[in-house]
Amino acid sequence: MIIQSTQVWINDGFQPGQLEIAGGRIEAVLPYGEKPVDQDYQDQWILPGFIDIHTHGWNRCDAGKPTVEAMLRWQKHMPKEGVTSFLATTATQSAAANEAALPILKEAIEAQAAGAEILGINMEGNFISHQFHGAQDLYTIVKPDSQQLLHYQNLAGGHILTVTCAVEFDEDYAFVKTAVAHGIRVSCGHSGASFDQVREAARCGATGITHCGNGMRPFHHRNPGIFGAALNLDELYAEVIGDGVHVHFETVHLIGTMKGAEKLILVTDSADCKDDPDYAQFAHEGAFRLPDGTLFGSALYVNQGIDHLHRQARLPLVTAIRAATINPALYLGLDGRKGTLEAGKDADIVVCDEHIALQAVYCRGQLQSISE
Repeated sequence: MIIQSTQVWINDGFQPGQLEIAGGRIEAVLPYGEKPVDQDYQDQWILPGFIDIHTHGWNRCDAGKPTVEAMLRWQKHMPKEGVTSFLATTATQSAAANEAALPILKEAIEAQAAGAEILGINMEGNFISHQFHGAQDLYTIVKPDSQQLLHYQNLAGGHILTVTCAVEFDEDYAFVKTAVAHGIRVSCGHSGASFDQVREAARCGATGITHCGNGMRPFHHRNPGIFGAALNLDELYAEVIGDGVHVHFETVHLIGTMKGAEKLILVTDSADCKDDPDYAQFAHEGAFRLPDGTLFGSALYVNQGIDHLHRQARLPLVTAIRAATINPALYLGLDGRKGTLEAGKDADIVVCDEHIALQAVYCRGQLQSISE
């Protein structure tokens, strides 16, 4: 199959071109008009498929309490956001609940079902701060425990790719060092860590910041803390929830400007209540709040988030697009097959207009249903 457009996102910019697709991969990137095409998208944008590394669920599909059937529904939904791959993200819950969930997530990942690909697991809990727990379960938080993490990784079949940690409680940064040694990326978050503690965690191998601006000690000009570290340490990727509610768009502008086009990652942090009509009463301005006002997840779609980063947060288009494509792929070490439109990579492709309204989505070369 060959598709083409005058606006194909190659080398961080648009140019006319064709994509030749076979066996779920991009076989070649060709000059515009080089070969007869199966689908001519004319002036529509052709972008790499979007990647959401921090999403807990959708419409009664919950990564923390998964079923195989629910995971299949979730995978089929995700292309409606332009998402072609994602991390199933667990939150803080009992050890027994984690032990029940992880083998099911392993089964879903290895099934290679239709729709968006589940790349692996993101554990946002349980190794976080009580003080900055947000909407996470206060009573099942534990100190960073390397052996517990490895136990979970064994149950998950090696599919845990990232874990959030309040590094101020990680004695001698043993948790960070162990996770990194076993190929698990450590993201600092739900934390009151100081600037120096985050910097030392980064020296020990931590590479990310979980939903920057949320679940952390606020920035102070004499105590920059984890937020200041997120912005100033060039080696750290920073997630941002791009709904304008979790983080004000002017703050998103600051985060994106400081991290640049290379280290910003757009996430939704969506929960299983997203698109569930039973939770409509908790939705306010595109996010969900507990009765006390605590945020507990966004209703954001990733394609909307990209447009928000560019138009509402006033970030360059290249920053907005990279935040949902190559940057998460680089962070996960999966840039060899995800994140850009290049020969040899998976044919994960989004066709959209200039407002990122979806026209077509391909997951590993298969055209997806994106209608409601």
